[in-house]
Amino acid sequence: MTDVAPAPALGIVERVAALHRVQLFADIPGRVLAAVAEAAREERFAAGETVMEEGAVEAHLYAIVEGAVRVHRGERTIVELGPCATVGELAVLLPGPRTASVTALEPTHVLRVDQEVLDDLLVDWPELAQGVISELVARLRANAEHADRSS
Repeated sequence: MTDVAPAPALGIVERVAALHRVQLFADIPGRVLAAVAEAAREERFAAGETVMEEGAVEAHLYAIVEGAVRVHRGERTIVELGPCATVGELAVLLPGPRTASVTALEPTHVLRVDQEVLDDLLVDWPELAQGVISELVARLRANAEHADRSS
């Protein structure tokens, strides 16, 4: 992670708004998202920089605020994602080796949400689990369709 360009940090209101636009958090009340937003860390990645490395054992997800990333295994692109998308959801549910790498396609600004934060949120808002499951199922379907087109 590098500083792409000096940019002001997002205020709490901007962080809540950014998280609220993410499907995973869309149905969570603002006051709850405020706690997540406060605990989230802003990170910035330059174009070409690795955001996540396949095989790395980590327990956090990234919500993309600005920019675009490529999710890939080796040179094979699985999907490209932009603002309002998340990467790394599975690792916050079941920490383990990352199943793919993620590389910034352009300067990218993200909010990092660690497993502990999401765990606390799931206790208070169990309906978030439905959002996480829905997001993972959608991602699996998209991956399967991509694999079918590539065959």
